[in-house]
Amino acid sequence: MDLWIVWSQTVAALRPACARTRTFLWLVVGLAARTVRTDLAGVTSLGRSHWLRPRCYHRLLYFFHSPALDLPKLIRTWTALVARLFARRLVRVGERVVLLADGLKAPKEGKKMPAVKSLHQESAGNTKPTFILGHSCQAVAVLVQAAGGALAVPLACRIHEGIVFSNRWRRTLLDKLVRLLFDLGLETSFYLIADAYYASRKVALPLLEQGHHLVRRLRSTATA
Repeated sequence: MDLWIVWSQTVAALRPACARTRTFLWLVVGLAARTVRTDLAGVTSLGRSHWLRPRCYHRLLYFFHSPALDLPKLIRTWTALVARLFARRLVRVGERVVLLADGLKAPKEGKKMPAVKSLHQESAGNTKPTFILGHSCQAVAVLVQAAGGALAVPLACRIHEGIVFSNRWRRTLLDKLVRLLFDLGLETSFYLIADAYYASRKVALPLLEQGHHLVRRLRSTATA
């Protein structure tokens, strides 16, 4: 019970991201269900974990698309909350915090599944298909000291490939990651640690202009 009291006090700090109290209550239901659910079968797993009535399924779907939930504000509020909760445990190099970024291609199928497209994945083995249908996601986390080691606390994750709003849309995954980093609203400078895929001027230059740094393994095609 003590753990749930701390959990509720933490979630209460996300109230400013919701336009109405009802929206915030659905946010609490969704977060609590994700905390205790035992399977990953989409929105239906949220209903089963809380023994919700079947009619609540559509309410949850509407909530995830509701304009009453300000997603950019939710990301900034959550980032500020994490910085406050883990203020003494943030891994720092000098005065800079350490962020981690990576991408993931999740296989998905179905005509009604949004943003599904053919994705190329590189692999040294022959057991991994070259192309899959799915979602390409990118995530950012902050590094904290806990449990005798280091843990990555997630800050934001988005589907960053598949949705095109205009035929003039020319942003790549690298551009979208930089945009996601700046949407966090961090007030301190940071080191971003990423793999060789992000060894690009599209990532490095915008970060340097804002006083941040990028740490990554160089590509074989990198130049200086």
